[in-house]
Amino acid sequence: MYKIQTLVKIINIAKVAYGSYKKQIIALLLLGFLGGLLEGIGVNALVPLFSLVTDGAGAANDLISRSIKHSFDFFHVDFRLRNILIFIAVLFILKAVATICLDYIKFKITADYEKNTRTQLFSKTLASKWSYLYQQKIGYLENVLSMDVRHSAAMLKELSEIVIALSSLLIYIFIAINISVQITVLTVIIGGLFFLSFKPFVSRTRKISAKEVKLNKDVSHFVNENVLGLKIIKASLVYKTLGQLGSDLFENLRRLKIRKLMLKEATNSTIQPLSVIFISVVFAISYELPDFNLASFMVIIYLINRMFNYIQKLQYMVHAMGENLPHLQTVMAYEAEVSRQTERDEGQRNFEFERSLDFKDIHFSYPEGRDVLRGVHFSIRRGEMVGLIGASGSGKTTIVDLILRLFDPSKNNIYLDGVDIKEISLLRWRQQIGYVSQDIFLINGTVADNIRFYEDNISREAMVLAAKMANIYDFIESLPEKFDSQIGDRGLFLSGGQRQRLVLARVFARKPQLLVLDEATSALDSESELAIQRVIEDIKGQMTVVVVAHRLSTVKNCDRLLVLDQGKIIEEGRPQDLLDNRDSYFYKVSNLTA
Repeated sequence: MYKIQTLVKIINIAKVAYGSYKKQIIALLLLGFLGGLLEGIGVNALVPLFSLVTDGAGAANDLISRSIKHSFDFFHVDFRLRNILIFIAVLFILKAVATICLDYIKFKITADYEKNTRTQLFSKTLASKWSYLYQQKIGYLENVLSMDVRHSAAMLKELSEIVIALSSLLIYIFIAINISVQITVLTVIIGGLFFLSFKPFVSRTRKISAKEVKLNKDVSHFVNENVLGLKIIKASLVYKTLGQLGSDLFENLRRLKIRKLMLKEATNSTIQPLSVIFISVVFAISYELPDFNLASFMVIIYLINRMFNYIQKLQYMVHAMGENLPHLQTVMAYEAEVSRQTERDEGQRNFEFERSLDFKDIHFSYPEGRDVLRGVHFSIRRGEMVGLIGASGSGKTTIVDLILRLFDPSKNNIYLDGVDIKEISLLRWRQQIGYVSQDIFLINGTVADNIRFYEDNISREAMVLAAKMANIYDFIESLPEKFDSQIGDRGLFLSGGQRQRLVLARVFARKPQLLVLDEATSALDSESELAIQRVIEDIKGQMTVVVVAHRLSTVKNCDRLLVLDQGKIIEEGRPQDLLDNRDSYFYKVSNLTA
């Protein structure tokens, strides 16, 4: 009963996962029947062929042989050796054509599934909520898209091959019954027993594969996480320890792989000798019977061998499906989760910023329950440059995330010119928000590629203007290929200040109304920071700017400062006014850093 339930479970999962390929699988079934039928008739035609060769000894009296002879008579074709050989050759040629069609459909649906699933998962991941994305492990999506989808596609291929093998097996059983009912029934019973006897191996293979899937995720995360920190790892002399940890993970993978392959090969290696023993026993018994027919027996032996081959192939495919099922379940679970976590854009109104962006008594807690903002109330006026300062963990970055609409407030609302920002289209909102963080993200391409950043409608003139605004145009012009110069992986060929100004040019090319600088100069040297500050000074008054910083030099020229502490605004005012107040946070911190 458990095995039946497991089979039903696999079938139901396959129906959900591969339902869109139902027509192609039906086509495979029909072509499989056709190919098996053509081959079966061709093989059965060997009976009258051998009968003619042996001068009529053991005449072919089975149904199919008689039908073949009647068809020759119907078309007025002589039933002789040459014509039978031509007939058999034509059948096998047609069978080969059907097999080519089968392979094309099988490979096409596998490739289509792999491409469509990867595209769908990647697109849905990009469209997911930030509250879901920021909790994901590094390398997890890469592992799902590369390994899990590949194994899921392999399972679709195996399912297709099972359909073909089953249809061919049924045809062979029908042809064999036509020659000898007793031997065929005995073959089916013995083959079925062989198949069922190896079911525990399939179950163990599936369990090992589930462990392997999980371990592969851990390995992918381990490798990606530490590759990103290679410089720190080498400087800290911990690479030997990490190497041992990696070796332990890889050793566990090796053991699982060996166990899985041994279980799979055990069944394949066992069925073949068992089939030879069975055929030998059948021959020994049949040879002693008075109605022994050599021609018929040679064909039935061939058919038995083919049936055992298909039983062996089915056993192998069932093992492979058990191996790949955990991967398919991972893909389906991931797709269901990212679909559930899709970021909804329910706003309909345009982005219209004429007066102010207002935070009104905003509270925010992360999904894990940690309170970050508690009753934050402030306004950012159009064209104003506002600085956000405070200790680490005070809530500065959370305010930025709320402005970017990566999160929604847990309590109360944010308003733009009196309109709840949830009523504004999320697409139009982010088109008007420019964001520069301390984590510089550049792609391995040209300067132009990084300014356009996947928006091909940005013209060369717009890039030049943006580069001048970011104070990096002269540097770009000094490069051998200018805007077409390669910058290396993550901007390897550029300095920290140049990378940050290139990101600023990317933002300026989109002409946002509100610019958010989140610790944009925290990782820069004093000279690079000064260059970025000059850029910020130049755009002052042209767009609304929110500057988040630890360094007081970065915010000293802001129109207004907001000082946060433990999720609340404890001070607000012009930088100079706060400096003149000896009791202010800004004054105390400025003296500490002086």
